[in-house]
Amino acid sequence: MKPHDPNRADKGSPKYTRPSGVRLDPPSALRRPLHRISWLLARTGGPFAPEHRVGACMAQNAIKRAVVVTGAGSGIGFALTRRLLDDGYPVSAWDVSAGELAGANHPLLTFYNIDVRDKPAMNRAAAETVARAGSIGGLVTCAAVFKAMPFLALDETTWDTTFGVNLKGTMLACQAVLPTMRQQGGGAIVLFSSSLARAGAVHGAHYAATKGGVLGFARSLALEVAAENIRVNVVSPGITDTPQPRGNMTDAEIFARADHIPLRRIGLPNDMADAVLFLLNDDASFVTGQDIRVNGGAGLF
Repeated sequence: MKPHDPNRADKGSPKYTRPSGVRLDPPSALRRPLHRISWLLARTGGPFAPEHRVGACMAQNAIKRAVVVTGAGSGIGFALTRRLLDDGYPVSAWDVSAGELAGANHPLLTFYNIDVRDKPAMNRAAAETVARAGSIGGLVTCAAVFKAMPFLALDETTWDTTFGVNLKGTMLACQAVLPTMRQQGGGAIVLFSSSLARAGAVHGAHYAATKGGVLGFARSLALEVAAENIRVNVVSPGITDTPQPRGNMTDAEIFARADHIPLRRIGLPNDMADAVLFLLNDDASFVTGQDIRVNGGAGLF
């Protein structure tokens, strides 16, 4: 897979074509050498010295550590998985269905058929990932469900399923990888919330509640593990061209949302992957407990 593969995950958007000349590659920071200040600190035994960088996910001049991606079979998780593989990172892809990864044959990719509510299964997958790749440098939790439902029609099964996947699943995935990150001296975790956590959604109280929960969870976990060189951040997408909104909206309704976005388009999976790659990258080494809202300026009007 190449960065400009015509079959990449954001191909086919009926209302938006990325202008020619705009890079689709991962951020240039992933390729350039360490900043001079990092080099100086390394020479003087500062926090960027090699012995302090063992846990970095995207460390330059180091072996690339594995990244676990939940919800990797479609949408943003699939786009991110491809980007990581393109850049040579081992990926442990977890999902209830292989989806767009079905039939994929990449030496750095291992797929696990996992429901994120299954704690023992995720613990086993994490242990196998360490045994195979030697470490886990990053975790990205993309797995989520959303079935729109009027509040008074909201049943306990739908409520419990939504919370089980979106919030409990996030917590269990973090518990599965944190022991390894602690042992190796660091790591980077990126959780997915949503713009609906703040804006709310008609017929989406259950979903918005879970995504608001992710924000509070991330801040608390970031405080708890910061001293161990483990960073925890959040990406909150706006409306994005993925399968998820199509469960509740038509294509016409989805792309009409662009009229209410300052940048005049909806998000693409690779827009979200760009933000995740930055947060996994050592260039974000002083960023933790933050919510990056990737929404084209939605909410500024």
